[in-house]
Amino acid sequence: MFYPMFADLAGRRCVVVGGGLVAQRKVATLLGYGGRVTVVSPTATARLRAYASSGRIDYRPRRFRPSDLQGAWLVYAATDDQRANEQVFRTASERRIFTNVVDQKPLCSFIAPAIFRRGPLVIAVSTGGGSPALAKKVRDDLGRVLGRSYVPMLQLLSALRDPAKRRLQGSAARKRYFDALVRGRVFKLVRAGKVRAARQEALERLARQACLAGRQAGVNGGERSSGRKVSDTC
Repeated sequence: MFYPMFADLAGRRCVVVGGGLVAQRKVATLLGYGGRVTVVSPTATARLRAYASSGRIDYRPRRFRPSDLQGAWLVYAATDDQRANEQVFRTASERRIFTNVVDQKPLCSFIAPAIFRRGPLVIAVSTGGGSPALAKKVRDDLGRVLGRSYVPMLQLLSALRDPAKRRLQGSAARKRYFDALVRGRVFKLVRAGKVRAARQEALERLARQACLAGRQAGVNGGERSSGRKVSDTC
């Protein structure tokens, strides 16, 4: 069983052993997430050679050597040479480098999910290596179901994180606030294309919740000992 996570590849060294179409797809994905990519292969596709010519990747036109993994954080092996694939896996495992030998689950310390990406929203689907085809089908189905309103909603929620941290004490209070936004009127406004109104509604809700939390803190503090009630005017 594989533990799902999202990794920050920005500036990290990623090695792809192989120069065919599968390797090309892996390289394109890694570049899309900011990885510093090295390709090791006696041959390479025209696109990989173009990446190398433009300086987007480091291309080493030869067979794999263990020294190629020096400083690597992640490695793919995508060759037709089983002995080479096994050598990559052994070398990477000894050095505790995340490793994926394409289509060979026993030679993987991580597996690549099917990825759906729309702006900052990323959904990864995995079947634990059981069926990449089904993972892609689930990804495509989700892509059709999810409307474009999720991106502006995500942008709104991201912009509200810092204000919520300043005004709401404790993760439980912030969780209640954001849960209410995604399940209530604010998301409905975003879906209707009324993003500005949704932002105003979210800020007003934040102010009310912060006010109520402050009054409750007063009740639980000095005002409780006096036996006086605090009126709720938020």
